[in-house]
Amino acid sequence: MTQHRVIAEDSLSAMDKISKVLGKDAVILETNKVNGKIEILGSNNIQDIASSNAKKINKQKSTFSHLFSNHNLEQGNQRRELNSIVREEFEDKSEINKSNINANTDYIDRNTFLKFTTKIENLLENTIISDLNDYGIPHQKSLTIELLKKGFSKKIISEFKDKILTEKNIDPELIFFHCLANKIVSPSEEKILEANIIFVNGPSGSGKTTLCSKIASHILDNKFVGNDRNKLSIVNFAPKSSNHSELLNFGRLLNLNVTSISSLEEIVAFIDANKDNKKLIVDVSQENKNTFGYIEYLEKLSLNKKFINILTLQASSNKSMIKSTMNFYKNSFPTIGLTKLDESHISAEELSILGELNCKIGILSGSRSVIGSLAFAKKEVLAQYMKDMNL
Repeated sequence: MTQHRVIAEDSLSAMDKISKVLGKDAVILETNKVNGKIEILGSNNIQDIASSNAKKINKQKSTFSHLFSNHNLEQGNQRRELNSIVREEFEDKSEINKSNINANTDYIDRNTFLKFTTKIENLLENTIISDLNDYGIPHQKSLTIELLKKGFSKKIISEFKDKILTEKNIDPELIFFHCLANKIVSPSEEKILEANIIFVNGPSGSGKTTLCSKIASHILDNKFVGNDRNKLSIVNFAPKSSNHSELLNFGRLLNLNVTSISSLEEIVAFIDANKDNKKLIVDVSQENKNTFGYIEYLEKLSLNKKFINILTLQASSNKSMIKSTMNFYKNSFPTIGLTKLDESHISAEELSILGELNCKIGILSGSRSVIGSLAFAKKEVLAQYMKDMNL
């Protein structure tokens, strides 16, 4: 037997029947909905299996180089249509016409309603849609299931449901990637070039010092020339006992002064004295972030239009670390610098939590070279990265 067709009440039952008849190595060739039931055509033919495996193998994992070029980005009409879909504003249909409320309507008290909604939320917490054919997606599969299998969260998938279900002739998965990229990418090159004070915060080992050097190199190449180089200075804000030899080496390489400061009072005084005549890049040690009054000072600086707080997050950071880090710095409105992208890749789970927390990615960076390996995030590039990666 090479091919077998089954009909069942749902997809799981149908696939279970296929597996029992054709074996665990069988592949699904076709899925249809017939009279409210699921019809699946499966095969255990060696040629069908080989063809299916070849498609999986050919889905190459994206490399760091994709972040620095527009290679294979969607062109022409499709790109314009994608931008139109992503930017489209949907009418808010949630307004209630209060004039239609019957004065004699029976009401329930607020606590009873809240208990009811909590029970409903608990029931729906682990519920997923197993088939979206009824919603008009032009594919014989559930896009929600495919995105969940890749690791994207139900919350972030649901956020773009209306835009994904567009009637335009574009792959809905591609629309999802562009919508998510549009949500979490924020242009930052101009902000960095125009800012007088640049703080670089982040966990230990996340690449802060290397990123400081890359930013300094970019500013020297694009902002200052000749004798103006002395208008840029790097500050190491760390305990006296810390080793900052790497930052000193980067300073020598770039021919820049590196000043070491250990106390909050000193850094405040130094910034006040130099902010109008120097451009300052401050590399903040993980130990100093817990200095009493530091986070309040950082939040105060965020009100200055000439200030930018860059928060380094290693691309392989887990969900819990991203949540805790963002919670600590959220009131300083950080711009995310995704680092070490030449050592690891961004997972769908990480992209989802960044979207759920309304984070803004401004910089993409590697760690193996000081010169180069720095890109300012663009939504088209990140969307292409998600499309090419075997998430």
